[in-house]
Amino acid sequence: MVSIRNGSSHRGGSRSPLWLAYLPQIVMLFLVATTCFYSGVLLGMKMNVAPSEKSRSTSLSVDEVEAEVLRRLKLQQKEVTSIAVDNSKEEEIKNKDNKKKDDGHDRRFPKTISKIAYGSALISKNDFIQQFDYGIPKPPSKREHERDPGKDDVLLLYGSKKSLPDVSTGIVHTNDGPNPDIPHLTATYATKNCAVMNVIYTDTHGGEDQCMAIVGNYESYHIQRWLRFDGTTVDKSIPLHAVGRGVQSNGQDKFEAPSDSYALQNQALLKTYFDRLEETMAILKPMAASCAGDDNTVIVMVCNTADARGFGDVVRKKLLIFATDEGVLEIAKGLGVNVFYDEKIFEKMPEEEAKRYGDRAFTQMMYAKIVTVQLINRMGYDVLFQDVDLVWYKNPLPFFHDKENPSHNFDILFQDDGARSLRYAPYSANTGFYYVRNNDKTKFLFRSLLFLGDMVLSMTSHQQALAALLDEHSSLTGLRVKTLSGSEFPGGYHYHRKKEIDFMKDIVTGKHIPYLLHMSWTTNKANKLLFLKQMGLWYTSEGCESGGAVDLAKDSSETNLPPMLVTDKARILT
Repeated sequence: MVSIRNGSSHRGGSRSPLWLAYLPQIVMLFLVATTCFYSGVLLGMKMNVAPSEKSRSTSLSVDEVEAEVLRRLKLQQKEVTSIAVDNSKEEEIKNKDNKKKDDGHDRRFPKTISKIAYGSALISKNDFIQQFDYGIPKPPSKREHERDPGKDDVLLLYGSKKSLPDVSTGIVHTNDGPNPDIPHLTATYATKNCAVMNVIYTDTHGGEDQCMAIVGNYESYHIQRWLRFDGTTVDKSIPLHAVGRGVQSNGQDKFEAPSDSYALQNQALLKTYFDRLEETMAILKPMAASCAGDDNTVIVMVCNTADARGFGDVVRKKLLIFATDEGVLEIAKGLGVNVFYDEKIFEKMPEEEAKRYGDRAFTQMMYAKIVTVQLINRMGYDVLFQDVDLVWYKNPLPFFHDKENPSHNFDILFQDDGARSLRYAPYSANTGFYYVRNNDKTKFLFRSLLFLGDMVLSMTSHQQALAALLDEHSSLTGLRVKTLSGSEFPGGYHYHRKKEIDFMKDIVTGKHIPYLLHMSWTTNKANKLLFLKQMGLWYTSEGCESGGAVDLAKDSSETNLPPMLVTDKARILT
């Protein structure tokens, strides 16, 4: 195990044998015992020496005896010291073997972990993410070029000698030389010999006492989470035990398994889906084809009567509205927009607005949003899905269709929600605005989401369920997921945060023109309406706001905009 602090390495290598730790005391005890023994022998010899002349002539003198005792004592001391030195040298050789590498440079890490940490380097996070963009966003308050204190660098561990960028110098992985610190390298140079690179994204979740263990073993593509958790709160007095990734320090579990009741509800929804699938596809196919055009893209919106006043600001000829009630059906027809409505499929969908995030009306609409995208994606079209509380400043479709745009390599792209809670990790994908490219990976994703209706119902939002699937599918099938820049695709996070006030002023004054503004992070429709008006982004006439949109739409033809449905400033793009 290695802990690196301020560029130095502290090794916690293998422990020495217990007897070796007490070797000096053993040697000293032996010497004292030997000295006492020979001193006793000498004293006895002195006491037994007779004063007669005969004895003096036939026995050794006292001085000779003392000399002999001292000689033997020195020989014994030399033998014991030699044993101690030999043992010490053996341990030193063993340690050196653990620290040395083939070319003679000292290892930064011991030999016991050489297959997972042969060497190391630091890379600027901005440089690394630009080079290896996995689509995961930085903190929403940080622009792409800004620093992220405490997390500005990426720690790269080399798993073998072959993966080092320069095996001839040893500077990447050793402690010798004038500068023993971990070298700071560019992303391109540091990874030039990495044939495989596993990337781990992690955070300390608000300063928790978190540790990271990397275990050389059968490889897993998930992080196993352990917590000192007593069921309600974190308690350091109890042992660590395995928990799900949704368990928070406050005791809430954001990913509890759905109960049987939710499974039965989803079973009923799926039965309706499959019973009506063939007829639904027959009706939808010509509509989708007329919307798709040359770029094969359909703009999809799901709406009930309470929210219908918000879908005027889109590209009308590419828009396909999924009406969940007859009121929206009439309004969409009045606008000359392609609209699909099936009373069997949407018979249980509410006409009233959601009073708050996660209530029954909200949850039912979330399920409808899954089905609509899945159907169009299944037909072979790209899908731009958006909520009705969103206004375009400029057409975003060219952004997604530009093959020179680095984002064109991603399969699915989301607006940044702004939240960084565990349940939306790691992409913080906002499901109120996202673009889906048609391919087998995205088809598999939305089929999987369709069958997770019990999870959607239990969590009251498809956003959380989809967030979990994005992480799983990006690992499992290589699905390329991208969270879009908050400065180009801002939402309610930017509108409601004081730290973003200068950014919002730049939008209002026209200094910065993003693609859109999504009034997310807002409690209900009344507040959304108020804030959009404050931004000068509300174009629906007062007659429609009071509930007259349906009547006005019925009095209009399908090819002309009904009078007073929208103001003169409305941007219905054709």
